[in-house]
Amino acid sequence: MNALRGLLNKYTGNQIVFSNKYATTFFEKFPKLAFLNNVTNLAPMMKWSLSIVPITQILSGTKLPENIDIYQASSLCATGSIWTYYATLISPQNTGTRMLAACNAAMAACHGYNIYRRTKWEKSQTLPIENKN
Repeated sequence: MNALRGLLNKYTGNQIVFSNKYATTFFEKFPKLAFLNNVTNLAPMMKWSLSIVPITQILSGTKLPENIDIYQASSLCATGSIWTYYATLISPQNTGTRMLAACNAAMAACHGYNIYRRTKWEKSQTLPIENKN
């Protein structure tokens, strides 16, 4: 365990994503894009991709309920819920942590709605039991 801790110790508290000479040169040349090299800002932007696609599919109706993978939607809903809670615990709070909480809440909400759509569709497919008296 100490070997693993020693291996990961250099990454603890490091918010810089890309630290090689090419990345640092790029961000020095384009300082307005330097916020992309901070994990506090990059993580929410990457996580939004897990929310934007299902939201657009829900709004446009392109993803039918029978094509929703209930296991994937459940895991993404749980992940969104857990990370929304975690983002509220991060100290100090800043724009990045609030963006992280917002995108995870959106991920939990849209995948939770997809779970609802799928279970509603599954219930509509079951035939009622007829009373044969």
